[in-house]
Parts: sequence; structure tokens; C-alpha cells
Amino acid sequence: MTKTFSLAGFALAVLAFTVSDAVNRGYDPLAETISRYVNLPHGWLVTVGLLAVAAGSAALAARVTGDRWGGWLLRCWAGCVLVAAVFPADPPGNWSSPSVSDGVHGAAAWAGFLALAAAVVRLTVVWRRDPAWASKARGLTVLAWASSVAFVLFAVAMVDRAALTHTAPLGLAERILLVLNLAWLALAATSAESRPSASGTMGRMTSGIVK
Repeated sequence: MTKTFSLAGFALAVLAFTVSDAVNRGYDPLAETISRYVNLPHGWLVTVGLLAVAAGSAALAARVTGDRWGGWLLRCWAGCVLVAAVFPADPPGNWSSPSVSDGVHGAAAWAGFLALAAAVVRLTVVWRRDPAWASKARGLTVLAWASSVAFVLFAVAMVDRAALTHTAPLGLAERILLVLNLAWLALAATSAESRPSASGTMGRMTSGIVK
């Protein structure tokens, strides 16, 4: 059930963000982050998408039983996304004097992205050693590398947009990062539990003794 809930949440988020970009014509998606679109007529789509990401991530975190730190990092990510949904971002062009809501939103977004980046790397390393994840190990590894690179590029674009040339395609960088993160989360959600069940472990031990 939690696997289905996670996948449904991620699918709803992708749908909500895609429709938001399509129907909200006031901003340039290459320049502006998804959260800025909350200020347009169909801004509720952004809130729905963020809540869906938070719910899907929390459901996935509940299934991570084999690594305490990895599960905690995923819960931190889910909580930060929830906070970002509750406290909306300001309209574009207000970098020098953001509102309290925008400040909370930005802090939650950065904390969440950092927590997820750490969770992706840690859990990918842990799960690659677990035979239960063998069929997904390659995909998780590729997505982990890609999302790590995308996170660095997103951070560079943010710094440039906020304090340097103000021309970096921040919106594009964020969308690429989010797509890769959601792809990793969805692939993780389709896989087995991160710790083999006790019955499965006992079965392998019994089989070894019989042999």
C-alpha cells in the first residue's frame, strides 16, 4: 500500500507541476523556479504538487527499515517540502527584501534538497550491497550520480541568479534536479524493502544448512 501511495504522490506531483507550467503563462519556466508560480492564477497547482511530493516521500521513508540515517534524511526531506508548501514563495524579482514566508520557504527548500541529496547517496550505497536491490542497483546508481551533478549545477545557478550576473537559467536547473530526484524516489519506491525479511533470512540459512 505504501508503495502505491508513494508512486501516486510522485505521479500527481509531476502532473501538477507540468500543468502549472502549461497554464500559467506569466513567468518564464527557464528562469523562474516552480515555487514562484504559486503567485499566478493557477498557483494552487504548485501547492498540490508540493504536498504530493511530501506525502509520497513520507510513505517511502516509512518503508526504509534497513538504514536509520537514510530513513531520517528522507523524513527530513518530506518535512521540508511540507513546510515549503505551507509557506509560499514571493513573486519574482524580490531577492533583496524577501517576505518572512519567502524566507521560510527558501530555508526549507535548501534544507530539503540537501537532506535528499545526502539520502540519495547514502541509500544508494547501502542498497547496492543488498541482494534484494540487485535489479535496481544500476538504475539507482545512475540516477544518484545524475542528481548529484544536477544539485551542484542548481546551487551554482542559484548563487549566480541571486548575487552575480542574474542570468542563470535557475528554473531549468531546478526542474532538471526535481525530475531526477523524483525518478530516483520512484525507482526506490518500486523496489523491495531495504532490509530482507526475517523469514527470508531464515529460509536462506535453512537452505544453507540443508546443503
